[in-house]
Amino acid sequence: MTFNRRAVKTARLTLRPLKPSDYPLWFDALVNRFPLQSKWDLGPVAPEKCTPADFIHLIKRHKEMAKKDDWYFYGVFENHTGQLIGHVDFDIFSRNTHQFANFGYQLYNRHWGLGYGQEAAAAGLKIGFKQLKLNRLEAAINLDNHKSIRLVKAIGMEEEGIKKRYWFENGKWTDHLIYVTNPEHLGLKPNNPF
Repeated sequence: MTFNRRAVKTARLTLRPLKPSDYPLWFDALVNRFPLQSKWDLGPVAPEKCTPADFIHLIKRHKEMAKKDDWYFYGVFENHTGQLIGHVDFDIFSRNTHQFANFGYQLYNRHWGLGYGQEAAAAGLKIGFKQLKLNRLEAAINLDNHKSIRLVKAIGMEEEGIKKRYWFENGKWTDHLIYVTNPEHLGLKPNNPF
């Protein structure tokens, strides 16, 4: 299954797959993050783990996973500076009669507090429905990740409930709060899986 994965622009951002010429932007985005700001943050990455070869390997892996229709990654770039400031991703859970994926998003900590996360996530929903032809997007959020819960509410996702022992992280199975949306919630036509 192949999809037309074109860039999507908002007022301040562009979301698109990474390309080889993005290496300096990727390096800056990872190496120059602020120290950890919360337990949900990733913090900076050591420069020796961000080589040009690492980046080419990453892009190759992204392409392979997209070709298999397993997972899709879109970098979030700030239009004015060109900086890579975060990403959205789609982990395809099921196609055929379901057409749904887990919707992930991350804004790198140097860019927090400016509304970019909400702008990127809202654009990500449209990518999921318009480009990837999904019918259901769900965000699985740790129960105490209040910033992420506020973000999904702000972009119109609806709380569906708690899935027990849903995600294996930090060496244990954890419960997650599930927020969902579909094309109709955004005023879009539903996608036909056939």
